[in-house]
Amino acid sequence: MSIETFIDKYKKQFKAMSPDYDQVFALSKDEPIRFADKDNLKLAFACIADTHLIDKDSATVNLDNFFKDIASAEKKFEAVLIAGDLAEYGKRKEYNRFFNVFDKYKNDYKLFVTMGNHDVRFQYGRNQKIIMDKANEYLNLNNNGKSYYSYDINGYTFIVIGTEKRVLEKAHITQEQIDFLDNELKRATKDNKPAFVMCHQAFANTHGLPEVWKTGDMGEQSHLVRAVMEKYKNVIFINGHLHGGLFEKTFEVLNESNGVYSISIPCYRKENNFGFTDCGVGYYCEVYEDKVLFIPRKFVEGKSVDVEYGKYEIKLK
Repeated sequence: MSIETFIDKYKKQFKAMSPDYDQVFALSKDEPIRFADKDNLKLAFACIADTHLIDKDSATVNLDNFFKDIASAEKKFEAVLIAGDLAEYGKRKEYNRFFNVFDKYKNDYKLFVTMGNHDVRFQYGRNQKIIMDKANEYLNLNNNGKSYYSYDINGYTFIVIGTEKRVLEKAHITQEQIDFLDNELKRATKDNKPAFVMCHQAFANTHGLPEVWKTGDMGEQSHLVRAVMEKYKNVIFINGHLHGGLFEKTFEVLNESNGVYSISIPCYRKENNFGFTDCGVGYYCEVYEDKVLFIPRKFVEGKSVDVEYGKYEIKLK
């Protein structure tokens, strides 16, 4: 790596940690979400990550734009996935703002949330309870205070995993949680349907790690969690944390023979580091009998995104 590349990388990472993203975006209604084959669509959900909500109206408006945008789609979305770092500083009032936004839509979508490092690095116990209590409330679950859970929609399984202790950047995944993941994937994939697993952190040596972000991977248990996922067919892993934007490392093939993949969702509130760097970008997913589509969307403005490393089509095994 040249010195110029090294300096540029760390400038981008420093910028990504800055809280000063206060632009308020206007939501367009000119490009509503349209599905590739709405008559044969089995399931539709939307994913964003790293909302980093602060106690400012600008952040609240921009998050609300996401929900308004998917509400205008030609066919109803069933679920929303938020891949961690809901809040910037982990303050109670930041979570109040976040969940006050979603409360307006709680009867329209199932919400899947996991914890990011910004959520737990200073206040693990309190914030873990805030986030997991809300997950239980919205999904009508009782996960006994755990940082992980699963839920089925239209016969498709969503599994959420997350750290079980306070961490600075990575995650700590216990053997109990790994066993839970194993059992749930065995159940979810028995009919060769795709299963979706979400965690804030990515697997080691994926999505450009460690070069793009030294502390961006899941941590010590990364290889154990990945090994469980690779046992099964048609498993798709969804992470945030890396602020990578849309670039050549956004999508990873983890196990081609079994159809196991990973997609890294860009940062929603802040500019990203590589490729297409706009904030307010995430993915929506169309699930069909034989394939899964991940399509990028600038939800904060209600606009399509047409870039080289954007849309991904996964053929099911």
